[in-house]
Amino acid sequence: MATETEAVSETEREAGVEWRVWLEQAGAFTRRNLQEVRNSGIMLLWVLTFPAIMYLLQATQGVETSAVADASVSIGTGVLGSMFVCLYLFGNQLATDLEDRRYVAYRSMPISPSAELTGRMAAGLVLAAGAFTATLVAGLATGASYGLRGPESVPIALAAGALTCLFWMVVAIPLVVVAGNERVASMTTTLVAVGAFVLTGLNGTVPAQSPIDGPVLNYLPNTLPTRLLVYHLVPAENWTGLGVAPPAMPTEPAFLALLAAYAVLATVAGTMLVNRMLYDQGWWP
Repeated sequence: MATETEAVSETEREAGVEWRVWLEQAGAFTRRNLQEVRNSGIMLLWVLTFPAIMYLLQATQGVETSAVADASVSIGTGVLGSMFVCLYLFGNQLATDLEDRRYVAYRSMPISPSAELTGRMAAGLVLAAGAFTATLVAGLATGASYGLRGPESVPIALAAGALTCLFWMVVAIPLVVVAGNERVASMTTTLVAVGAFVLTGLNGTVPAQSPIDGPVLNYLPNTLPTRLLVYHLVPAENWTGLGVAPPAMPTEPAFLALLAAYAVLATVAGTMLVNRMLYDQGWWP
């Protein structure tokens, strides 16, 4: 009996050690990616201010708009900023590591692929949040009006923002690997971000500008989170008059379930891609 208890305790200790090592590796990759961006002041300034500059260019065209309309457009542009960070910056750092053959060294080390991916994504989330916040600040500077719809708006808005980042960082992985070099990867990821933004009517905030008709805009991985953010952060009721509808705003619980499904899909797909394409292991740890 004592032997069995000791064996269980030893297993728990080993599991605890493995978990601590995993957290240390994830933290190390987070700090490293943030440090790389901080060391390049021009890149940091560009990724954080790019969406805010785009919004200000739209807001200063002399067309008279309402405060809530400005708020919805700033959110759509802010989500573009998050996508830009997650596609361009995340992809650029990954492409650089591939070109420098760092993964040859990583494969020979006891590094957890999931810890590396988590660290990269954590850094991406921090920078994407900065880009999104900078755009909202630009919106406030031009008179945009924001307001929470209720206490539930806080977790829903955070989940919507995190989903956008997770999904597009996972999309960046195969784009970078297929591109083969940093320059092509940077061009490709930028085109994907801007293309999705334009084709979906500023990420679903101006449906009239999108060639995509009907309720499809409530289901796409860039427009669903954006329209949820608009609904929960913009104090408006007449969405048709504002130009955000039709389609109707995604307020049903089923849309939150779809949001969660996207998050799970992104996490699983990202883990599989990193294991297989970067570490040359099996599809699953």
